[in-house]
Amino acid sequence: MLNFTSACDDGEFGIECANKCYCLSAPCNKSDGICPPGGCEAGFQGQSCNQECKSGTFGQNCNNNCGGCISSMCDSIEGLCINTTGCEPGYLYDKYCNKTCDDGHFGKNCTGKCNCLTGTCNIFTGICEDGSEFRSEEPPNTAAIGGGVSAVILVVIILVVVFIVYKRRLISTKDRNVHRQKTSNQTSMGLQKEIRNGNEYANMNIDDKVDTEEVTFTLKDSEETDLQIDEIGDENVYFNVTSKLDISMYQIQIENLKKAIIEKQRDEGFKKEYEMLPRGLLYAHVEGSKEENKVKNRFLSTWPYDHSRVILKADTKHDYINASYIDNYEKEKAYIAAQGPKKVTLRDFWHMIWQENVGKIVMVTQLIENRKAKCERYWPKTVTEPLVVNNFIVTMKEEIEHTVYVYRSLTVLNKNTAQERTIHHFHFTQWPDHGVPDSIKLVNFYRKVRSQKCNQHGPMLVHCSAGIGRTGTFIAIDALYENGKKVGHVNIMEYIQMARKDRINMVQTHEQYETVFEALLELFTVPDTAISRNGFCQYISDHEQATLPRNQDLYKSQFQRLEALRPVYPPSAFTAATSKENISKNSANKIFPHDNYRPYLMSYGKTRNDYINAVIIPGYAENSKLLVTQCPLEKTVVDFWTMVYDHDSNIVVLLDQLNKNAPLWLERQEVLEFEQFSILQEDASNTEELQLTLHHKKKDQRTITVFSASKLNVASVTKLPSSILLGLLKKVKDCWKKGKGSITVVSSDGCTKSGLFVALYLTLEKMEIDDEVDVFQLVRAMQVRRPEFFMKLDQYEYIYKCIKEHLEAIDSLYANC
Repeated sequence: MLNFTSACDDGEFGIECANKCYCLSAPCNKSDGICPPGGCEAGFQGQSCNQECKSGTFGQNCNNNCGGCISSMCDSIEGLCINTTGCEPGYLYDKYCNKTCDDGHFGKNCTGKCNCLTGTCNIFTGICEDGSEFRSEEPPNTAAIGGGVSAVILVVIILVVVFIVYKRRLISTKDRNVHRQKTSNQTSMGLQKEIRNGNEYANMNIDDKVDTEEVTFTLKDSEETDLQIDEIGDENVYFNVTSKLDISMYQIQIENLKKAIIEKQRDEGFKKEYEMLPRGLLYAHVEGSKEENKVKNRFLSTWPYDHSRVILKADTKHDYINASYIDNYEKEKAYIAAQGPKKVTLRDFWHMIWQENVGKIVMVTQLIENRKAKCERYWPKTVTEPLVVNNFIVTMKEEIEHTVYVYRSLTVLNKNTAQERTIHHFHFTQWPDHGVPDSIKLVNFYRKVRSQKCNQHGPMLVHCSAGIGRTGTFIAIDALYENGKKVGHVNIMEYIQMARKDRINMVQTHEQYETVFEALLELFTVPDTAISRNGFCQYISDHEQATLPRNQDLYKSQFQRLEALRPVYPPSAFTAATSKENISKNSANKIFPHDNYRPYLMSYGKTRNDYINAVIIPGYAENSKLLVTQCPLEKTVVDFWTMVYDHDSNIVVLLDQLNKNAPLWLERQEVLEFEQFSILQEDASNTEELQLTLHHKKKDQRTITVFSASKLNVASVTKLPSSILLGLLKKVKDCWKKGKGSITVVSSDGCTKSGLFVALYLTLEKMEIDDEVDVFQLVRAMQVRRPEFFMKLDQYEYIYKCIKEHLEAIDSLYANC
């Protein structure tokens, strides 16, 4: 047996240094992992400081709690709430949710008011502590209704727990090794697939040799094997749920897909349908659960099935890797679904890539998420330093960061054969730690993966951390889309059942299940509208010169599609804006901020609350964010400066004249005073670019640059030369690069001129990163947050005009150099 502990780096211990410790004062013992006195780093606890804080706790040794966060879910290091839409009742909204309500206030964001004899009430319920009457912002029967509902929920929970206990006891008495059955109605391939045996996957052309050094692993309570749950926390218990339902009933014609989604979004239809799928370990998995292979698994109970696992050839003593072949409708072994490689499986990972002639790798996880290792880096850190993994030399030829993914061109040299291959590595970076990605971004990424031509014709390798949830989602989208284009319909339920025959729990949550539907709808109904930067001017010129009917015009056809896709939200989406205390704060009729996309105020005074009529529009560059708001009213000027302060905005862009009774600053050396803030004009030498000092009376002061655009004070901006708006954009961008805070964009209605400015700003920003222009998808993303953006065709067309003239000016500049 070989001992791997002597060469461990600080912070690592155990066999092959596979375990990590996060001791605060000094490194842990490299053998047993015990930390010296002094405690653990923030986010960890235990003797080896390698146990993450339990839900609701954070900080050093997990001594702090975050009970104010929704569901007590917070970042285990600093205590930042994971759900940023609000706090639990009894707490004021901020990113930590650790400020309790002041006396006399209670409930959600402390908006409830009580009128007790003693002046104090319970901050959670509003019940007066002295038993006297109380008054709240909620209807008087809310508490009674809530209590009744809570009682019902409690009874249901008890019944569910009893059922689960009974079910698991029942399951434990049965034979847990189930056999795969041939079915004829679960795939439209028309194939009767037999269980594959290991020899079927041998690649007889592989003549390379791998390192045959034998390593014996001994496992003792290591962090690698303590994990009893998969990546989302569900035990992979043994089930064999054979559906009695006719799978054909879930077939959906492409033209009916949108209607089907709307129907399933009602009454938790996606969740109910998803729960019908068979889950857990359904087939034999002897190899993955062997003692010597446990260290190669990232999760203790997520194993590949024996009949579909990838078997490493040419090394009979080390043929195991946690990866499975997955079929699509046209081809067996179309994909390899794999877990993210570990340090001890890097050799196996590259062995598999070479053996299976893989040309594309799709990675849908980060290396580390929320301080937790998800995947070992298996490519070089730079283009100058190759990575040597046993018989393979991996070189990164280029690495290009895009807005939603990173592309890497890798070459792999096999030292035994002197052969070299090119591998295309697509790394999606927009999958959130908790939840699912925006389907538009996911489809954008998918299209880039699909458009890349490849010399190798082996399976596409897809991996996340466990290789089942995000991996299954991406594979399902590809398989269903490619088949749907040919047959005119999709059956998501059918395909996921197909995939789960070959790997456990492919598509792991009902949210991921819904994402497959949303992505397919996007792929089938919205064409790829991205135009390369180099070909943009010629592309637009060709369309402008073409003699086409008006309804086939590029701008008209895209705008009509946007009109069809423009969101229509119910009144319940605007509860803050339309509440009695806030309705007068809105200047434009019926242009309200969506509750999910408005910036919450945190530093407001006693007579104000967290509301302002504004929406957040995220940018594409790092730390890029825009706050789009209306010209303040007399009573909302203080809310405006509160937003600027709370959301770290150091740039304000005024696209319309301010209301005369609501100035944002006074003449030079005159101070505009509020309860929490004072605003002073510092420099008036350039009226188009002012410097203000925003001073928080209890905290700090900041310099704010205000850009005014008097030339834009016209009825129709689209009639103006593009140079005016482009010139303003350049000045704002140059200023932003110095501080990189949020940019506050102000117009009379918080919509019309602001939409033009923001769309053009973000189009140019995205073009710098992605080297392409996609006005359609950008405007569409803006309309999700404020549907009233771009109500007229001429505004949409104006964006194209500005970009074309911007690029022509750049080309002319370089031509004259």
